[in-house]
Amino acid sequence: MTLGALGITSYLVAKMAKRGGSFDYHRYALIAVPVNAMPKMPRGFRTEILDAAALANHVIDAPTHVKDERLAKGLICLGAFNAKDQLTGVTWLSTEPFLEDEVYVRFEVSKNASWDTGLWIAPQFRSGRSFAALWAGTAAWLSAQNRSWSVSRIADYNLPSILSHKRMASVELGHMVVVRLGRWQFSTRARPFCINLKNEKPSHVQLDVAG
Repeated sequence: MTLGALGITSYLVAKMAKRGGSFDYHRYALIAVPVNAMPKMPRGFRTEILDAAALANHVIDAPTHVKDERLAKGLICLGAFNAKDQLTGVTWLSTEPFLEDEVYVRFEVSKNASWDTGLWIAPQFRSGRSFAALWAGTAAWLSAQNRSWSVSRIADYNLPSILSHKRMASVELGHMVVVRLGRWQFSTRARPFCINLKNEKPSHVQLDVAG
């Protein structure tokens, strides 16, 4: 599988946008993964929910203010630990509407699903089983919440992530483009389509997963 023309275009436009200060561009694939296709917990691994105090004892990819903001938004941080009790990675999950930190959009999923974001694995553990452990932990958490899907947004040029989700029988819920020009944000699929970032509420996207 290759990126295709749209994925390549998204990558190039997003790269150019990062060089400027008044223009942002994102094109997301909206993906749902079923619990019954998520992996089993690898031997020697476990997951646990980390609160602010527990997170303070570990170094992850997010600075303190981002961790605090995510917890304040109602996300839970699920950490994966290996047999040596080392934190190897984290993912963030929520059953509540989630206000994105990359774009000014609030995502809401149906009652049979949760939102996942910010999956990260420490560089020294990326060739191991941490990815499988995080998804196994996600499956256990979702089952405890009586939910059967995990939904996320992925940059449409992030081919490794898209492929890893496909291996878990992911379902594509569509695509979404978000463009910021100065103080204005334009979002396909979101409502309202155009907002003033200075004084308006975020756009809203409802994502429903059948079954």
